[in-house]
Amino acid sequence: MRKQLFFFAFILFSLILNAQTWTQQNTNMVGATIGVDQISAVDSNIVWINGFNGAGTTNRAKVCARTQDGGTTWVPGTYNGFGATVFPQVLTGVTYNKAFAIAMDTAVGGFASFWKTTDGGANWSLVTGIMNNGSTTFANAVLFWDANKGFCMGDPVSNKFDIYYTTDGGTTWTPALAANITTPISGEYGYNGFECSSKMEGGYAAFITNMGRVYKTSNYGVNWAATATAPFTAVGTGKIYVTGPNKMIAAGMLTGATAYTWKQTIDGGATWTAYAPAGTFYTYAMAYVPYSTNMLVSTSPFSTAKGVSYSNDGGASWTDFTNAILQPTVGTNIQCLGVGFADINNGWVGNYDATLSMNSILKYKNNINTTNITNNASNVNLIEVYPNPSNGMVYFTLSGNNKANLSILDITGKTIYTHLIQLNGVTKTSFDFSNYARGIYFVKYTSGNDVTIKKLVIN
Repeated sequence: MRKQLFFFAFILFSLILNAQTWTQQNTNMVGATIGVDQISAVDSNIVWINGFNGAGTTNRAKVCARTQDGGTTWVPGTYNGFGATVFPQVLTGVTYNKAFAIAMDTAVGGFASFWKTTDGGANWSLVTGIMNNGSTTFANAVLFWDANKGFCMGDPVSNKFDIYYTTDGGTTWTPALAANITTPISGEYGYNGFECSSKMEGGYAAFITNMGRVYKTSNYGVNWAATATAPFTAVGTGKIYVTGPNKMIAAGMLTGATAYTWKQTIDGGATWTAYAPAGTFYTYAMAYVPYSTNMLVSTSPFSTAKGVSYSNDGGASWTDFTNAILQPTVGTNIQCLGVGFADINNGWVGNYDATLSMNSILKYKNNINTTNITNNASNVNLIEVYPNPSNGMVYFTLSGNNKANLSILDITGKTIYTHLIQLNGVTKTSFDFSNYARGIYFVKYTSGNDVTIKKLVIN
């Protein structure tokens, strides 16, 4: 029995030491220098990705791929039915075989259209009846919260944004009523792009307009209201990221500017302030990590600042992920493109394989996120953690009669605190998180051969 306990503890300790892992996967998308610029993670197994030509030529790519086993196997697809000059702008997966896309026709005055596949991308067809009349509307966005609930959005028609929502996976679409949508300003329209709209679990979503305004919903697309204050006066293009019921981060490329201006709100858009994050924040792409408290991931392929970084405090501070794949040469990051996460355990980042031996995507895996892991020993030591969630001070009640080690790890598995304690019955101790980033932590309690890991949320 003791040998079995030791083996369990050894394996668990190994997982903690290697909590953050990155692996390279072959997308199997056909073509040279294909990069992944959009990642739509339906869940930890089903993911859709969009490819583009990274060679910088005028020949744009028109390829996609999907997986149903977390990326172990990627099945390439095409955009059959789009036409020679129609290219995908937004790709959103719903199930392994079903996805929706917003596309742009480069030959017909920039007309944008709304598409659907139900056979894994082998064939695509126009979604009939909505957002496909070039004289009256212009398709911009489509996002899904789950296999049933989603919304799509086009430019204003009859003085209201052309918004529809679905509760049956897109089989039918219901128009959002004009009375439930803030009236657009004269000349206002939305942007067509995969970062021009954003959503998070619970029915929250938002999109940004050319007038620098942000429209948001909190009930799965039924009602839409412009925020009380706009982050910008006008923008040539914009990005928006929903990271909480009241927290949003927006970026606007002002007319004549060459770089984005960034702002954030923590009160649902009543006020916006300049966004000036600390650390290595990358501005190419960013993703909120679903079901996390405050985790975000950012990427960049640019030679001036390339890599992938994470934030555990809602974007206030950023730290590079470190891994032999991400830094093949010490101190030098690789190019990173699109980013998408299914949850705090599973995420994907597009990249170019340095050896050009495959069209590559990187998978992130967090091996220690669990609510509570213990061995099955009859004399297992006990630990209570409270309050959980906490706003700062956390208390621990430890039970046992041996020396015990209490450790606290961040989301990447890095130990931020450790304390060796001589137990004699019940012992109480505490730790103050006031000076640490908000987010998810793990409490590891080891006494003899008994190991317990508990998840802790700091708000």
